[in-house]
Amino acid sequence: METEGQARAELEGILEPDPGKIKMLTCMLLCGAEQYSWYEEKGIPETVFWDTMGCFTRFIKECREKTGAYAFDREWWTARQISGKVFRIGALEYERKERDGRKEISMHIPSDAVLTRENCDASIEKAKAFFCKYFPEYQDSEYVCHSWLLAPELKDLLPPDSRILDFQSRFRILEVDYLSRGYVEWVFKRTEDKVSEFPEDTLLQRRMKRHLLEGGKVGIGFGVWKG
Repeated sequence: METEGQARAELEGILEPDPGKIKMLTCMLLCGAEQYSWYEEKGIPETVFWDTMGCFTRFIKECREKTGAYAFDREWWTARQISGKVFRIGALEYERKERDGRKEISMHIPSDAVLTRENCDASIEKAKAFFCKYFPEYQDSEYVCHSWLLAPELKDLLPPDSRILDFQSRFRILEVDYLSRGYVEWVFKRTEDKVSEFPEDTLLQRRMKRHLLEGGKVGIGFGVWKG
């Protein structure tokens, strides 16, 4: 991961032209296939490998939903999966990281995750056992999350029984970033920021769009899992 940015930039130059970044996708899939032997060497279950590499299928589908075309727009992210930094375990993904000299595990929420309390509990219980067994240097690490799902504004935009709010309540939120607009992609499935043109197909979309049109903001929260 330390050389990912430079390597990707060099590879993009070699692969041009690459409409839809399908050549880049091909290279990353090849790297993912080669990563299989690393999983075997460490004894990591094959199910974790397939669930983790399922990100590629998911990202292609998400890109088509946003743009109407099959393409690959996550080349800046999937280096994590093919370098053994991110693992999908049950409903959630977990990334081995270091921050301020301390090891931590960053939680990510795939778009197809069903955020029931039972699913989250089962996932994090398995994740703790996973890291204890295969990466013992992370067994005492904090579990953190940086996501629009932790935005404080959601308390006013979602009903009290919302799964998202239940998930959010299980974190001690330390910071909120109002510069990032990641919610545009994940809530509205858009790549542009034209609020007036955002869809209103769901309750959250309708309420958040009205909130934004009235001058409100939506932050990206950073929190520590408290269980």
